[in-house]
Amino acid sequence: MEITNWWPLAFLLLIPVIILLYMLKQKAKEYPFSSSILWKEIYHSVEATKPWEKLKKNILMILQILTVCLLIVALMAPYLKTGGKMYNNVILVLDTSASMGIRYNEKRTRMEEAVERACNYIDSLSETAQITVLTSNQEAGILKTNAEDKQALKKQLKQLAVTDLSGDAMPAVSVVTSMVSQLDKYEAVFFTDAPLELGNLDATVVNLYTDYKNLSMDYLSYGSQQDENGGRSTTVIGKITNDTDESVTTDVNLYGDNTLLKVQSVTIPAKSSQNFFFEQIDFQGDILMAELNNQDDLSADNRAYAVVSAESRKTALLVTEDNMFLEKAISNMDWVDLYKTSQLSAVGKTESYDFYIFDGVIPEELPEQGNILYVNPPDGTQVTVKEKLSNVSLAFTDTEVTQYVAGFSFGATAAESLERPLWADSFLTSGDHCVGYYGEAGGRRIAVLGFDLHDSDLALQAEFPILISNLTEYMMVSGMVPQNDYETGDKIVFNGNLNGSDLTVTSPAGAVVTLPTAVTTNAYTDTAQAGVYSVAQTVNGEERQEQFVVRFPVEAESHLEEAAVEVGETAGEDNKNLTGGRELRNWIILILLLALGVEWFIYIRQH
Repeated sequence: MEITNWWPLAFLLLIPVIILLYMLKQKAKEYPFSSSILWKEIYHSVEATKPWEKLKKNILMILQILTVCLLIVALMAPYLKTGGKMYNNVILVLDTSASMGIRYNEKRTRMEEAVERACNYIDSLSETAQITVLTSNQEAGILKTNAEDKQALKKQLKQLAVTDLSGDAMPAVSVVTSMVSQLDKYEAVFFTDAPLELGNLDATVVNLYTDYKNLSMDYLSYGSQQDENGGRSTTVIGKITNDTDESVTTDVNLYGDNTLLKVQSVTIPAKSSQNFFFEQIDFQGDILMAELNNQDDLSADNRAYAVVSAESRKTALLVTEDNMFLEKAISNMDWVDLYKTSQLSAVGKTESYDFYIFDGVIPEELPEQGNILYVNPPDGTQVTVKEKLSNVSLAFTDTEVTQYVAGFSFGATAAESLERPLWADSFLTSGDHCVGYYGEAGGRRIAVLGFDLHDSDLALQAEFPILISNLTEYMMVSGMVPQNDYETGDKIVFNGNLNGSDLTVTSPAGAVVTLPTAVTTNAYTDTAQAGVYSVAQTVNGEERQEQFVVRFPVEAESHLEEAAVEVGETAGEDNKNLTGGRELRNWIILILLLALGVEWFIYIRQH
């Protein structure tokens, strides 16, 4: 047993005072007698009743002494050690990433279970323990430092909510390691559902991973078509992933601006994905949303959004000898007017275009305006070819221009290893070789694809039109929002009008943030919630508003797999008894109240 406070022992001095008061309280009583013989008997009886003999008969005094003793023990705050050591410095880390929103059991999510166990652990700590609480997802955050008020801390913990961010408790490991470097004795406890590498940190990991059943809406996209009569209709495409061991059939509800447009039944095989289509949708609004009509263990990934862009015609010039793959992929975009030529001399001489595609050629003089895509460029001043490659495997990296194709690989009989400029990011690689890059330079956007499409089977794959669509949308950027689709945690830099007002950004929850117009300072980072955001600006008295989607991190958070339990880690039901000790104060106070009740009862009976 551990004692928290020793100073209450000073109150033991009250016990002699109580005894002395009772000794002084003895009163003489009259005894009538008829003769002196009886007086002698009474005298011997009084002599036999010494002060300490009288004390035996005074139960109220005994109860009052017991009450004082119990009060002293309660103030000493004793603890019964139930395992492990007692620490005065305690650090708790709670994983608030999106996967913690998965149901732990029928009553709670993993996050709610983590908060419940953290509160129980706080109750078991000594009164002098200083408690620091961190949260962690993509980054570590400090919720409270060196707190001693347990009730206030528990109230703050119970207000903690799971985010829609990807991540785990790993970012907090380095923070905790730095915190404890100056402490001799400490206890660090991590509450998470993902594997954790602690390194040299001595800590306890409470692994809250449990088996779960989940369907996820991975993405939603759309396209517009024009029929023979000039009318337009929308086709919506999406993908659902089934993480369960059984085939699942569910309804998919399609909404347009919160109005139900169509319902479709989709069957997804076990441990696989399934695409779905809504065709000939008559919708002229702004926001499409597809939602799974199925209850599972993670509801946050059951819906996906798409912003329907206003019709804005863009022009593109394809300079090529004969590349039907590129021509077909770009011409399928209704919002792009594609022009084609085989003459480099025509570039920049008459008309200007929003987007130039140079296939196998580079002009001596670039057009003054317009973004550029080079395909299979020759070595020159615009693009530097380091090495020729043959019979290689190429793979797309995870970038903004490889959305939905990241990780896809294909073969090519010939390719070019490119020298990537400092302003560019690679999106296509072969081992350590850069075969494709993109970025901004000289006030324009530039992308390079370092191989001939005829030397690979990429153009025959379903990923090819998606890649070209991503590159085209990247090249055609306009308006305040660079793109319509982001993921939680992304930083967004808006293209505000320098002559306009400050930008106001509204989150799905209705929170409004004001940002300055200058591009270098208006980075928006409050994207922890998935959903539809809007940004507005007033220019020359006219209010302009655009919307964009922040996606739930499905790939990172919806498809977690169980990891082996490491040393110092507890899993599932095994960690329910995490405790630093058992507080005895409440029990002692209960006995104290009982003693006071008995004393009051005896006092009433005697009087």
